[in-house]
Amino acid sequence: MSEDMYEDEQELYRREAMGAFAHEVRTPLTSIKMVMELARRQSRDGEFILDAELADMLRTSVDDLQELADDLQEASRLERGKLVLAQGPCDLGAAVDAARDMMAHGPELAGTSPHGIEGPWDARRLVRAIAGFAQSANRIGDGTGTVRFDWEETGGGLKLSFASGKPGGEARPIAADAGFSFFRSRQLVVAMGGSVHCNRAERYVEFVIELPLAQGAVRVVEPMKILL
Repeated sequence: MSEDMYEDEQELYRREAMGAFAHEVRTPLTSIKMVMELARRQSRDGEFILDAELADMLRTSVDDLQELADDLQEASRLERGKLVLAQGPCDLGAAVDAARDMMAHGPELAGTSPHGIEGPWDARRLVRAIAGFAQSANRIGDGTGTVRFDWEETGGGLKLSFASGKPGGEARPIAADAGFSFFRSRQLVVAMGGSVHCNRAERYVEFVIELPLAQGAVRVVEPMKILL
C-alpha cells in the first residue's frame, strides 16, 4: 500500500470512528429520556416513580453510556501517550475463551482456541479487542449470530481472522456502521504492535489481525482524533 493510500485509509477510519461514537452515544441517551418520560407519567406529587422494569432499563442505559465514555477516555489516553499497555505474557487461547465468556449473549465465536501460544500483549485489552472484532463482524456481516474464528502462526507473529457471511458482491468500505467497538479494537491492536486488514462486501466481512510474538514490538498508537 502506498503512503497516500495508507493516509487516506487512516483518515477514513478517523471520520467513521467519530460517526460511530456519536451514533452509539445517542442510543443510551434516547433510552434514558424515554425512561424519564415514562416515570414522569407515573409520577405522583411531583415525584418520579420507577418500577422494577424502568429501573433496569435506566441502569442498563447508564452502564452503556459509562462504557462508551470509558472507551473514549482510553482512546484519548492512548493518543496522548498517557496509557502504557501491559507487556504480557498473555496466553492467546485464554484471551479467546475470556472473550467468549464476555459475549455470553452473542455472537458465537466459532473456532478453536489457540492455547499454549503466548505473546507480549495486554491480556485484558486483547480480550476486549477480540470481543469487539467478533461483535463488529456479526454486525456488518450476515448477522446470523455466528462469527468464524481462525488463526495461524506466521514468521514472527500470529494471524487471526474473524469472518461473517460469504465472499462475493460489490466491495464496501469499513464505515461507522461497523460500530465503535471495531475502531476501539483496531486502535488497541495497533498499540500492541499489530495491524488490522479488512475485506468487506454486501453481507460479508473479514477482519485479519496480525499480532507480534516478539517483545519490543509495541509502538505508539496512531491518533483517532475524536476529541477536539
